[in-house]
Amino acid sequence: MYQKALVGAATRYIAGRNSIQTVYWRTSDAPNSKMFKVSKTFNFGSSKNQEPPPLQVQHEKITRFN
Repeated sequence: MYQKALVGAATRYIAGRNSIQTVYWRTSDAPNSKMFKVSKTFNFGSSKNQEPPPLQVQHEKITRFN
């Protein structure tokens, strides 16, 4: 039995678009498992508001790898 396994993840703040992008790398569930990338983007308002990013992103300032 093969399972999809999470290999790693990275999160970044995109300043011009007021959004946060998270990228996950997973293995496929096939016998000769290849890796594939899944990306999710969260937008939290228009860039015209010029609000600062969330506090967690402000303090982190680096890319996280799990």
